[in-house]
Amino acid sequence: MKTLSIVILGLAIMVGSLVTQNVYAAEPSQVAADHLAMAKSYEEKAAALDAVIAEHEQMKKEYKSKFFINEKATPMSGLKKMNAHCDAIIKDAKKLKAEYLDFEKWHEMRAKELQGK
Repeated sequence: MKTLSIVILGLAIMVGSLVTQNVYAAEPSQVAADHLAMAKSYEEKAAALDAVIAEHEQMKKEYKSKFFINEKATPMSGLKKMNAHCDAIIKDAKKLKAEYLDFEKWHEMRAKELQGK
């Protein structure tokens, strides 16, 4: 049983080293291009979150204007629930956007390093 475990561990190490060698065998220019593509992807994801933020800010305004036009149709608790809903989404979207922009900067920095800049 102990011998079988050692053989399996040895095979796992060999396979892992082959996979690792293939990753590092790529040309630095290709790896840099991959980092630039990732940076672009994160930039696009961050931009998409601007639409989510704007949508929920607008939703809050519209719901509030409807509330004040007809208080009987929408109780104050409904307005509070809508604000809580929108505020949570806006807060989370802004946090995620900031993280995406940080990842974008990191990938751009890494690409420059690989290009010798």
